Amino acid sequence: MKKIKKILNMDITQEIHINEESQLAALIALVPMLVFSFFFSTGLVSAAETTDLSQSITGALDVKIVDGSGNEVASPNVAFASKNFAATSQTSAAVLGTASRGNVATWSLNLAATSGATSSWSNGTNNYDFNDVTALAADGGDGDSIGGQLSIDPSAGTLAGVGTTSGANVSLGAASAFNEGTVDSIDILSAAAGAQKPGVWDLTGVNISQSIPGMQATGSYTINMTLTAI
Repeated sequence: MKKIKKILNMDITQEIHINEESQLAALIALVPMLVFSFFFSTGLVSAAETTDLSQSITGALDVKIVDGSGNEVASPNVAFASKNFAATSQTSAAVLGTASRGNVATWSLNLAATSGATSSWSNGTNNYDFNDVTALAADGGDGDSIGGQLSIDPSAGTLAGVGTTSGANVSLGAASAFNEGTVDSIDILSAAAGAQKPGVWDLTGVNISQSIPGMQATGSYTINMTLTAI
């Protein structure tokens, strides 16, 4: 079956401090009487005909961010814990959860910045990075002059098949961090040959952390990320 790519965008935010009717009924009631009268008067006892009923059910890869009841969230947003201004670097944390639907032999689910590797967290005026590997959220040798790094740990999450779906042959990704030009996307889930098809899985508890540079200006920062099932 041909694989279909499904893309879901979401924002990650960080806060730094509705007399004709009776005639019709009579007419309908009269029709069966006329039909029965016709059948008996012609001597017809019974007749039969067969027919096939058909129903097509299609499916493709899909990914959604859902609430605790399994309902799709219209405008997904993963909010990090609010942090106070600090003179030194600090780390903030959040948790991501998704629902995935697979109808192909093998597939994977990954996370990447919507605008690519040169994206950054922004409050409209100030920025900090999500893919600079330099310690203490300092600026390193990438293509910008800002520091900070976003880390994802799918292995800390919980994967569960929904209904009769089995979790066999579907694996959580390994902990990783974005590194411009080297790690531009991170695998969250992957399904090997033998994974149930079709199937639905819920993933909760994926840990996310972001290092924030010291002396970062106060404000509400956002970076848009994309979950892609391929």
